[in-house]
Amino acid sequence: MLQKLKLSSAAWVFIGTTWMACAANAACIDVKQTDHLSFQGTLSHQIFPGPPNFEDVRKGDAREAAYILTLDAPACAVGDEFLNASESFDRIQLLSDEARPDPTLWRTLRRLIGKRVSVQGVSAFGAHTGHHHAPLLVSVKNITAAPERRGSPQPK
Repeated sequence: MLQKLKLSSAAWVFIGTTWMACAANAACIDVKQTDHLSFQGTLSHQIFPGPPNFEDVRKGDAREAAYILTLDAPACAVGDEFLNASESFDRIQLLSDEARPDPTLWRTLRRLIGKRVSVQGVSAFGAHTGHHHAPLLVSVKNITAAPERRGSPQPK
């Protein structure tokens, strides 16, 4: 004879939370996957306050310029001690290969500011210093203009 399983409401909450966390982790970007990362969103160029206080450039902090990709939809990431799968983000800071800067890449970035773009990256990590201006940072391999999303307003 089968016995009915009786669980307390706390047990059901635990089971539900665990299941949702597993489902969320499965959908997160794994930044250890370094061979190909791909994102789409709108590109901007922003100035952030840098040293010494990282608070306000008008009060003497250095200006730090950054290219920021605002994603079409929020994402989450795993695979780095500074990333938490339960925290979603919608911004990525784009980086170049510091060892071999690509002047063509920087010209392309400047040309695409304010446009919807597709970015291919080769590595990523979570923000962990005052110089990091988005929750995720990605080394850019290639960036191209992307078609506008359906239903989005066209620029005038």
